[in-house]
Amino acid sequence: MKSSEEQRRAANAKLSAMPSSPHPLILLLAPALLLAASGCQTLPDAALPATDPLIQVNTAVNRQGRSCPDDACLDDWPDVADLEQLEYWDCKAYAVAKADRLIRQHGYQPARLEYVLIEGPPLRVTHAALLVDGRWVLDSGLRCQVCGLERFAAGLRVTGRLPVTELPYLRRVQRVTKHR
Repeated sequence: MKSSEEQRRAANAKLSAMPSSPHPLILLLAPALLLAASGCQTLPDAALPATDPLIQVNTAVNRQGRSCPDDACLDDWPDVADLEQLEYWDCKAYAVAKADRLIRQHGYQPARLEYVLIEGPPLRVTHAALLVDGRWVLDSGLRCQVCGLERFAAGLRVTGRLPVTELPYLRRVQRVTKHR
């Protein structure tokens, strides 16, 4: 992973290769935009080897289902049993599938898993991912694939954390309040 100084040098090198712009604001914003773009890579954090079950599960599940063409395709959190019938998967479906696979195929204790919600620009809607051991995020989006929570939430707000074991209760509450 590049240091901040190396990223700054790389951004300045890219800037010097760009044609000049008549808008001075472009010159002020370009370094920040280039640094932000170079910081959003989909590579796993260096602390996890490629053979780690978190990376394997994340990669396999991200290939399942059809990605939602919009920001959100599902109103509610899906049940694992319903995943195969869904036309599209949004971030909630991917997070549920990853939790299920870690529990069933890799023996993870459900207490180690949480769903994490983030929001804020540039996101248009709240985004969900799976959080493991309060540290590792398994994501289906562009921010990261498997990375630390700090990197995943950088510049955004963490607006919720829900233990995987609490999802059935949340679904019941949602059904009751929907029918009122």
